[in-house]
Amino acid sequence: MAKVYCATKGLILKNGKFLVIKQVNNGKEFVDIPGGRMEHGLSPEENLIREIKEEVNLDIKVGKLAGVWYFFRQDGDQVVCITYSCTPMNQKIKLDGNPDKDEYIVEYKWMTPEEFLRLENEDFKSLENMKTLVKEHFKVV
Repeated sequence: MAKVYCATKGLILKNGKFLVIKQVNNGKEFVDIPGGRMEHGLSPEENLIREIKEEVNLDIKVGKLAGVWYFFRQDGDQVVCITYSCTPMNQKIKLDGNPDKDEYIVEYKWMTPEEFLRLENEDFKSLENMKTLVKEHFKVV
């Protein structure tokens, strides 16, 4: 039976751009924004701080709610992503500290909303849901 998970994600903003990561899962590449599944007992903000530190080694200041979007994993489970605007408190990104070995983060890039909206990836159909969030948050036409 398919499950529904809750996750927190961060639009980490710096100089008009936000942080985008590239992950490999089951041999397929996809872009995402940092964050991850909720851990019991944590607030969404606490969870986001923990996830960002694990995935990209950044300390962040969590800002306003940017929006909610969702995607379906390859196994059919659904993930609902509560997404916040964030500010990095340090600048050194490190991708090799993630304790979740199923998440292979292979690359990162700071992108403008316009650059992000031009991305295409047939293997990650829910990219369109993330693009909708970015359009609405940054008020891009």
